[in-house]
Order: sequence, then structure tokens, then C-alpha cells
Amino acid sequence: MPRPETVPRSMRAVVLDEFGAPEMLRLRDVPTPVPAPGEVVVRVAAVEVSRTRDLGTRSGKHPFSQAVRLPHVLGGHCSGTVVGAGDGVPRDLVGRRVAVMGHHTCGHCASCRSGADEACGGLRLLGIHRWGSYAQYTSMPQECVHPVPDDLDLYDAAAMAATGPVGLTQLRRARLQAGDSIVLPGATGALARTIIALTRKLDVRVIGLSRSVTGRAENLVVLDAGREDLADAILAAAGGPPAAAIDNVCAPDTFERYFPVLAGGARIVVSGAIGHPALPVLNVPARELYSRNLSLLGVRSHSAAVATEFWQLVRDGFRLDVETVRAHPLSDAATVHTKIADGVLTGHNVLVPPTAADRQEVPE
Repeated sequence: MPRPETVPRSMRAVVLDEFGAPEMLRLRDVPTPVPAPGEVVVRVAAVEVSRTRDLGTRSGKHPFSQAVRLPHVLGGHCSGTVVGAGDGVPRDLVGRRVAVMGHHTCGHCASCRSGADEACGGLRLLGIHRWGSYAQYTSMPQECVHPVPDDLDLYDAAAMAATGPVGLTQLRRARLQAGDSIVLPGATGALARTIIALTRKLDVRVIGLSRSVTGRAENLVVLDAGREDLADAILAAAGGPPAAAIDNVCAPDTFERYFPVLAGGARIVVSGAIGHPALPVLNVPARELYSRNLSLLGVRSHSAAVATEFWQLVRDGFRLDVETVRAHPLSDAATVHTKIADGVLTGHNVLVPPTAADRQEVPE
């Protein structure tokens, strides 16, 4: 068993003292968390910057903001090494490299008892209901951590934690079969890139939509979401009406143009379309839903079973595409928030905390 790591009493963390612009994120010293019974402390290697959970919450205008008590540390899905364990946690978990899922369930409500724990009424989010992982160390319930293979880069592990299980859930809800095609708005986003990687083993053709990137690669065609003939272009690229849409953007104008060309019986699966304080509202024709037997499905999160399934896929060799993840120093959190909001940064972006050796060199 590895020797326990000495954990300092204080650490560097990006703290939000008041809601507002990215400049409200400030790096400073705070006490290092101590694990409660059933919890672990993780030395953070990388934390995914989420538009939905982080940028929206920071503004103070997002639904998640209502659950935050200031001062606060943002940051949910992350990766790192377990360095401390509370009562009831197996000690052999200390020293393990892990991915951290950013939410945990109550375990006893009707949804949890039925196995549909993604619908838990007592769901709690790391970085929302408790201090998160924009820090050198963070704590969470033991069930949030998943050991990862030794050859998996921890930056990739943080990115996978943020998007892998929910992406797999969306694909399951879409009920895709070999040879199907799907519409995927926001094709340059972090969740979309993970979905694209997951579809490669399913023999599914992806028609990505983007305002900034077009092109082709393997099972992927990316179209300009703003083109006037978008509906016709989707049909041509897909070779017919797509069987599903996975829409994590929900831009009303784009939705209204791809919706009419979906196949009868198509499923429209939605997650994460709340990244902006001004939440999108879709104009869904009710007559079309029943006359064409369409389904509009919301996916809030993923179940513990799907998370276990996803991390088994990782152990079996699933990886994100090369150069998918961009790493930034934790001290650049405000800049990263600004660039994501402005569309300068897309895909997976992770913050990397300073190590104990260089923590004093990080500017205030």
C-alpha cells in the first residue's frame, strides 16, 4: 500500500466571493478539506471547465446559482489522486488515480431505489451544493470516484468524467442502430466531441452542426448551422431522414430547421442546454410529435450503472480524440471563462492546479 501523502492545512483555490463577471474569480489560500465519514479527499490534477455548471453559475443568473452559498469554489468533474479517506472508506483507495463524477445521489428516494438514480430528487452537485474542485484539493463522497487505468492521462480523465457517462446515456436514449444517422448541433462542444468518439463503434453517421467549423472526418460530416438550405443539406449528408437528434444547444432557429427532416419515430435527446443565463425556449409543434411519432427526451444526468459501464469502456481502451483536451493553469480561470463565453475556446478545457512545490509562485 502506498504511504499516505502529507496534505497541507491550506491550499490554493479559485474563490467566488460574489456573482458576476469572470473577474469575480480570485485565487487565494483557503483551508484544505477534511474528509467526513464516507468521503475521500482528492489532490486535483485537472478540473473540467463547464459552460453550464461553471460559467452560468458564476453569473448569478442561472438556476444553479440559487443553490450556491458565497464565498464558493466552483468545479465539478475532475481527476486526481486520493490522498485522504474518512471513516468507512477502504484504505486501499488512498493513492489511487481516479476520475471524479461531479454529482452524488441520496440513495434512498423512490428514483434511487428503482435504479433510476439520475432522477434523484436529492441530487447534489460538486461545485454547486458544496465547494468544488477549482482547487489543489477537493472532497466528495466515495461513490463519486472511479479508479482509472495507469496509462490514461489525467487531463483526459477529467474531460471524460464531465462528458462520457452523460454522452453514453444520450446515445442509449436515442436507441440508435447500425446504419442510423443523427443530427448533432454544437458539434465543436465538449459533450458533442465525446459523443462523436463514442459513435465510432456503433456504425452511426453523425451530421454535426456548427457556426464556426465545417468538414468531414470518418463517420462525421459537419455543416454550417447558419446555412439557409440546412434541411436539404442534412438530408443529403445523412442519405435520408436522420433517426435521432442529440441537441445540447437548443438554438431555436437551428431546431426549427432540422426538426422537419427527422425520420418518423425519431428521438430528440436534450442535455446541458442551459449554459447561458438566458435559457433557450423551443417552439415544438405538438401535432408533429404525435402525427410523426416523435419523442422529445430530456437527460438530466446519468445513472450509477451507466457511469460504471462507461469507465469499463475506458478500461477496455476507449479514449478521446488526440488533442481534444486543452490544459490551462488554475490561475487563468477568469481568462478561460471569458474565452469560453466568447467562443474562442471550444471543446474540453481543464484547469490544472499548482503542485505543492510551486504553490507559492502562483500570483494573487
